Amino acid sequence: MTIIPLVDAAGPAARLRRRTLANLACMGHCAPTVMQTLLDASGVQAPWLVKASGGLPGGIANTGDECGGVTAPLMLLGLRHAHDPLDRGLPVVVYKGHELLRRFAASHGTVLCRDIRGRDRLPLRCVGVIRHAPETYAQSASQDAASVLPEDARRAFARLHAHFAEHDFHCARAVTGLADRSLADALSGFAGGTVFSGGTCGALTAGVVALGAARGAIEHSRLRVLRMIGVMAMGGDAFADKYNAFNRTMNLGHRLARWFTDEFGSTQCRVLTRCDFSTAAGVTRYVECGTVNRCQGLARRVALKVQALIEQDAGPPSLSNGVMIGPESEIPARSGMMPAAASARGG
Repeated sequence: MTIIPLVDAAGPAARLRRRTLANLACMGHCAPTVMQTLLDASGVQAPWLVKASGGLPGGIANTGDECGGVTAPLMLLGLRHAHDPLDRGLPVVVYKGHELLRRFAASHGTVLCRDIRGRDRLPLRCVGVIRHAPETYAQSASQDAASVLPEDARRAFARLHAHFAEHDFHCARAVTGLADRSLADALSGFAGGTVFSGGTCGALTAGVVALGAARGAIEHSRLRVLRMIGVMAMGGDAFADKYNAFNRTMNLGHRLARWFTDEFGSTQCRVLTRCDFSTAAGVTRYVECGTVNRCQGLARRVALKVQALIEQDAGPPSLSNGVMIGPESEIPARSGMMPAAASARGG
């Protein structure tokens, strides 16, 4: 079942912020905290979404790229708008996603984790960013974002979207497959490097999300989060698996990101494709060079790698603070990505 969280942008902001801080105190990481807060505000129980977002902290698997305060809300925008009719040749999630990126960057000067955190040992700047992220989502979701894109960029994106459709290709869905419709919907905004912005490759982001959906766990302990912060303050390895249930998924995702960089040279769509999708010239280059074929091959290889990581990491679930650590039967993401992996073997 597709979960569509609805948050009132005009609702009590102070209450939303308090809920965010309370969740952060017992979860310890950005993306799952924001996801849980938005689900709480919506009255929705969807632990699979929290688990799926568990590898996104640290700028997508601790790579320093798009902040979890952006990526978790973008998953929800995907769920809300994946099946909307196209608006002037583009999925609605592209407009809403760019509105989210615009608001987030206007508030914090960047959407990148590495720029927000800086070189501080303790990520204190992240607290304010996380605290406001659910509000930014609510504002973006409730606004008419049809005018957020310059007309030249809109035309370029529309041509690229049509080109993808002609080839039955979507960067993220090519990794996870379509058997799990909710997961596919949640990833609908991760095309062309995050709503065609040229950022982190959608195939990589989908792989990280698939790892969380299949092998994720939920941290819910203030004591464990305090211990993780203490280890961080002392200069220790606070992201070791044992200190936080989300660390395991984030570290699995980081292994995927390291492999991806070794194999393809970069995690960034604009570098991989050598194209600026916001320009007519950039999209023409992509189309005429047949780059979509390379992207399809890349996504197939990511699907195979993700499946291998899931199989290598297989093991019995364990318990931490009464919270199940490991896969649950309610999460169909493993079956959802199998068609993509199988097709990769066939290719």
